[in-house]
Amino acid sequence: MDRSWINLSRISDDYERGVEEFIEIAQRHGDSAKYRGKMRCPCVNCLNGRILDVDEIREHLLCDGFLKNYTTWIWHGELVETQTVTEEHRVVKSTIEDILDDMIYDVGVQTLIILSLVLLMDKVY
Repeated sequence: MDRSWINLSRISDDYERGVEEFIEIAQRHGDSAKYRGKMRCPCVNCLNGRILDVDEIREHLLCDGFLKNYTTWIWHGELVETQTVTEEHRVVKSTIEDILDDMIYDVGVQTLIILSLVLLMDKVY
């Protein structure tokens, strides 16, 4: 659903249509059954913290406005997208880990050589 209406003037027809579409979607997909037909109000005053009936939410959204940064409607049935790790990411990660292991090993070997030389020089002098 296009959410550009959230930023429109609250007295515009497009804003009002957006509010109605939001309410329809939220009723179909949200937790309204859990709250006996009520749901969280995403107006700028309630901040999804108050559970109200649909008519009150409609009034709040039309009079007060919709939260501008509430673009993923997690309280109204929308799932949060999670990033999946592909095989390519796994290969890159294991390659980086291998490189780091090699670097640590090299530093360890170099340190061992230097310490051996220092000990050898102590015996010579």
